[in-house]
Amino acid sequence: MSLTIPDRSISTLDSIQALRGLAAAYVVVYHSGLTLGGPDAPVLAWITANFIKRGHVGVDVFFVISGFIIAWVAVLARPRPESALSFVIRRACRLAPPYWTMSALHALLLNPVTPAVFAASLAFIPTDAAHAPYYGYPALYVGWSLNYEMAFYGAFALGLWLAGRRALLVVLAVFAVTTLLLPCWRFGGLVADPAQGYPFASPWMAMASNPLVLEFLLGCMLAWAYSRWRHRLRPGLALVMLAAGLAWFLASLVMVGPDFSLSGRGLPAGAMLAGLVAAEHTGMLRVPRSLVWLGELSYALYLTHPTVIEAVKRLTPELAPDQYGMQLARFALDAGPALGLAWLLHRWVELPGIAAGRRWARRGN
Repeated sequence: MSLTIPDRSISTLDSIQALRGLAAAYVVVYHSGLTLGGPDAPVLAWITANFIKRGHVGVDVFFVISGFIIAWVAVLARPRPESALSFVIRRACRLAPPYWTMSALHALLLNPVTPAVFAASLAFIPTDAAHAPYYGYPALYVGWSLNYEMAFYGAFALGLWLAGRRALLVVLAVFAVTTLLLPCWRFGGLVADPAQGYPFASPWMAMASNPLVLEFLLGCMLAWAYSRWRHRLRPGLALVMLAAGLAWFLASLVMVGPDFSLSGRGLPAGAMLAGLVAAEHTGMLRVPRSLVWLGELSYALYLTHPTVIEAVKRLTPELAPDQYGMQLARFALDAGPALGLAWLLHRWVELPGIAAGRRWARRGN
């Protein structure tokens, strides 16, 4: 998931920050197991089936956002592209300390794992080539998406090292090889369903070839298009893009299809992101500060909610869908502490890590 905060000294895109926060909140709703409705409440049951239970799409949104933000902050919004060393230092310090902290807490308190699994988790290493698109759950199960994130960062760092300003071309070439050329050469064809993937023996190769990684490229392409043509945006066009993007994304939630999909999930997420950015750029959208704040906590919330939800689940009885009040009360027990713990993680682990990464990156340049 990107969960990378834009460098506000370069550019601020509050619409993307807010979208990231809403996507994280959507994942929390999904993982909390909130189930409303029943025979006597078919409308609530339909909402549960078609919206609440589709929160996995938040990961597709995160991947598209990550591609956009990394391309924008590291290359497109800079007079000079970020150096590969600075990029690696800043992203590692941004991603690793909060993840390591919550992985340790989750493993110690709720989900004991073997030393090998824990070490692989901390190193962002997928462990099961046959378990597409997750490729083995880390100690903190949402970490499977961070393994993709780190693979994308690795490809982008390679691009910065080899090509600087043209880093996006290297990233495009890398994933063209892993998702198109190698599968065609090795298996004689392509698959579109990320849950199917390719039977490579290496978990890393299986993950790098999964169609899900193309969502990062989609985000990069949107950032490139924004950098090239944003001066042509007009309020009317921006509103059309926003309305179309939101409509496409909402419609995609109820469409029958795989849980994850570039065409069925990633493209609608990209259209929604493009509409939001266009509307903000033309002054047609003012993002509430509360949503920006939620976006600032999004990475921490993504990491803390599994631990809180699992703890609450063990302490409370299973509820029927028609127990609406109790369902909502338990969701509040999930969301409230998860948000509070996210603030603590953000304040005392994430922000110091970001600051340290900036200091070390400056020294390395």
